[in-house]
Amino acid sequence: MKLLFLKTIVLFSVAFQVVSAQAQTPVAVKVNGLQAPTVNMIVEYFAEENWKNLQIIKDPQAGTYAGKVSFPHDGQYRFRFSSDPKKWIEFLVVRKDIPVNGIDLTLEYAQLKGNPLKLYDSDEQNAYLELITKFSEVSLNRDSLDRLGLQYQLREQAFAKTCADIRSKYPNTFSASLLSMVAPVTGYTGSPEFSENPDSLARFTAMHVMDNMPIQHPDLLHHIAFIRRINIAYQYFEKTKQPEAYIDALMKKVLASESMTTYMFKFLLDKMITYRNEPGLSYLITWYADDCAEEGHMEENTRNLLIALDKCKPGKTIEFLTLPDINGKMISSKKVFAENKVTILLFWRANCSHCKEFEPKLEEYYAQYHSKGLGVYAIGTDKTQEEWAAQDKLNESPWPSVFLAGDQRKDFNKRFPVPSTPTLIAVDQNGVILKRLITRSKIESEIKEMLGL
Repeated sequence: MKLLFLKTIVLFSVAFQVVSAQAQTPVAVKVNGLQAPTVNMIVEYFAEENWKNLQIIKDPQAGTYAGKVSFPHDGQYRFRFSSDPKKWIEFLVVRKDIPVNGIDLTLEYAQLKGNPLKLYDSDEQNAYLELITKFSEVSLNRDSLDRLGLQYQLREQAFAKTCADIRSKYPNTFSASLLSMVAPVTGYTGSPEFSENPDSLARFTAMHVMDNMPIQHPDLLHHIAFIRRINIAYQYFEKTKQPEAYIDALMKKVLASESMTTYMFKFLLDKMITYRNEPGLSYLITWYADDCAEEGHMEENTRNLLIALDKCKPGKTIEFLTLPDINGKMISSKKVFAENKVTILLFWRANCSHCKEFEPKLEEYYAQYHSKGLGVYAIGTDKTQEEWAAQDKLNESPWPSVFLAGDQRKDFNKRFPVPSTPTLIAVDQNGVILKRLITRSKIESEIKEMLGL
C-alpha cells in the first residue's frame, strides 16, 4: 500500500510539472511609435547556440499585441519585430516568478535595440537587468575585442565585482545562481603580471573560463551569456594557434555531465570547422570523439559528419565522381585531377550568398595559377537541377561545373564533410586529399603552398 501511495505521489508530481511547463501566460505588449501597424511580433527563446521561434503574435490592435505564450523553460527570451531584424528586446523568464495576471508591457519602438528589458518589478528581474547591462559592456565593447591590456583587466575585475554584488544582493535568483557564475571569469586576481604581459591576461581568461560554471544546471544552455563567454575565450587560442589547450580546457571540465559533454563536443567541432582549424579538428576527434559517441548520445548529423571527416582525412583518396555539366556532358573528377597538379573540389549552392561572394576571388586565383597546375571541380548541391543550372549559366565558370543529382546523394553527408557551403577540399593528381578544410580568406596562400610556389 505504501509503495502504491508513493507511486501515486510521484506520478502526480510529474504530471504537475508537465502541466506547469505547458501553462500559458497572458502576454500584452503595447508598442508606441510602430512604423507599420500590421508588423508581427515574434517571440523567441535561446537554446544552445541559436534563437528559436516560439510563437508569432499577429495583427496588433492599436499597437497592442495580445496572446498567450507557453514558455518551455527558464532562460532568455526576446520579442522581435518582423519589419526590421534589428528591432528586438530581450528578457529573462523564470516561470515560477511570472505574475498570476501575466505580462503587461509598454515599449517604445525606437528604443528596441537588443537591450535587456525588465518585465516587472522583482528581485529576479532587477538582478537580470543589472547583470546583463554590465555584461554587455564587457562582452560587446569594441575596445575590448582584442582582450589585451590593463583596461580590459580593469573592466573584467569590475564586472566580477558586479556579479559578486548580485549574488549578495539577490540570493536564490536565476541571475545570482547561474548567470553570475557563467558571465564573469572568476578567480581573476588582477595580478600585476597581467599589466606587464597582456598576453598572460588573455591566456588566463581563456584557460579559466569554465572554472566555476555550474555545468550540471539544466538551464545553462538557455542563455547567450554562456556561448558568448566561451566564444570570447576561443579568440585567444585562434590568435595564438593553440586550439588543443582550448579544447582541453572545455572538454575536461564537462566530462562529468553526459549531456554537456555531447553539447560541448558539437560546439567545438563546429568551431574547428568554421575556422578551418585542421590541427584542432584532428585533436578533438582523436581524443574526445569516443567519449561523445558512447550509448548513442551524439546526434545523427554530428555522427555522420565525423564519418565523412574520417573518410576525407588528409592522406586518404577521395571518392571519384562522374557527374553531368550544364549541357549534360559527363565530367570525371578523376580525369580532372589527373590533368592538374592540385585540384580544388568546390561544393556550392546557387542560393548561397557566401558562394556568390567567393566565386569572383576564386576565378582570379584560377586565372593566375591554372597554368601552374591549379584545377577546380565544382559540385552543385542545390535541391533541384533547375536552381543550379540557372546560376551556373549566369556564372559561366572557367572550370568544370557539375550537378550532384538526388539519386546520387545516398549517404552524401557520410561521404563528404560539407556542413555548409562553400566547402573547399584540395586533392593531388591521384585524388589523394591534401587539405580538407580550406579557409576562403587564406586560399591564395594555401594554393601557393600546395603548388610549391
